[in-house]
Amino acid sequence: MDQNTRLVRREELLEADVNGEIVALHIERGQCYGLNAVASEIWRMLQEPKSVSEICTALRDDYDIDESTCQQEVVDLLSELKQEGLIEEVAR
Repeated sequence: MDQNTRLVRREELLEADVNGEIVALHIERGQCYGLNAVASEIWRMLQEPKSVSEICTALRDDYDIDESTCQQEVVDLLSELKQEGLIEEVAR
């Protein structure tokens, strides 16, 4: 996954906002996922396809984080969400 990789949430998931944080349910797997505040913000961004670069730019506007650290942490989170089947890559 690189900065140009575009991702989007999978539509068949159920989700709820609980005190500003997202709880997502993957029905097929019977798994429930709790996302912290930053992960929840990224989740909301992924309602529409976004690139890693677009996500990092938005986060750097809100948080004091350097580009390299932001990209690494975002890629780590997105890789985990993709592995769990919560998001998917879309064509560039």
